Amino acid sequence: MIGKQLGRRSLLGGLAALGLGTAASAQELQNQPIRFVVPFAAGGAVDFVGRLVGQGMSPHLGVPVVVENRTGASGSIGAQFVARAPADGHTLMVAPITSFAMLAGFPGNNLNLDLRRDFAPVGTIGAVPIVIVAANRLQVDSLPALVALARGRPGGLSYASSGNGSTEHLAAELFAQQAGLRMLHVPYRGGAPALADVLAGQVDVMFATLPNVMQNGSALKILAIATEARSSAAPDVPTTAEAGFANFTVSSIYSLLAPAATPPAVVARLNRDMQAALARPEIRDRLLVQGVVPQPTAAAVTGDQLGAEVTRWAQVIRDARIQLQ
Repeated sequence: MIGKQLGRRSLLGGLAALGLGTAASAQELQNQPIRFVVPFAAGGAVDFVGRLVGQGMSPHLGVPVVVENRTGASGSIGAQFVARAPADGHTLMVAPITSFAMLAGFPGNNLNLDLRRDFAPVGTIGAVPIVIVAANRLQVDSLPALVALARGRPGGLSYASSGNGSTEHLAAELFAQQAGLRMLHVPYRGGAPALADVLAGQVDVMFATLPNVMQNGSALKILAIATEARSSAAPDVPTTAEAGFANFTVSSIYSLLAPAATPPAVVARLNRDMQAALARPEIRDRLLVQGVVPQPTAAAVTGDQLGAEVTRWAQVIRDARIQLQ
């Protein structure tokens, strides 16, 4: 009898060391609400995604999910808060990891974090594709035509972005590097005024997020979408691969991140319930309507994505010699 008890204790101890199968790890998330920190203002895309996914996860978790907006310093304030929170699974960040990876690539940035060291990836929610749009006055109707025009006028074509170092800015720089182009960057204080000037014909091109472009209907020429497959939200828009630029794929990836020391069993539980929420048709449909393509992944896959994004955009920043202003 004593031998069996010792054997059972040994087995349970081994499972606990692996973060598997213990009652404590399963119950840790049952005692209090879970906080989703959104590092940007209420009403934006990240906030929408966080609130929707939080609502979807709550019934599976058995506790409320409360969204808390901690804004400032390009998302750094919210990110630092989560990185330093107790690693018990009760404080997570709804993170636009592409934006954070871009910020991390700038020397002297104010993130003050190592994204791969200071966070435990929980899982990826989805991605917002980038589309390439042109002003109607520009005499192009395809991405190859735009490239030909830009090559014929080095530095003569302008592109808008929501600011220096933004997703739109670095996406355009990556494309320019791959296509051998030189274009003039015109930064704005936000995506809306940038897109407005493309609509007005004041700027030639923008590498914009799909939801922002969808709001303007047919007022813009959408030349290509930077994804491997066509989007159900814009099925008539060819992919960059179809246009001859297979290496250019860019989306803004949204993921859940936890403090680095969060136990693996807790991460696994959170990931399971996130995937259950994203499997619900009403959640998926609402994301798609907003231009967010659901792409739920395992925690390890999200970690790989985060590492790849950090490496990719640091290289673009170095090659283009971009500096934060």
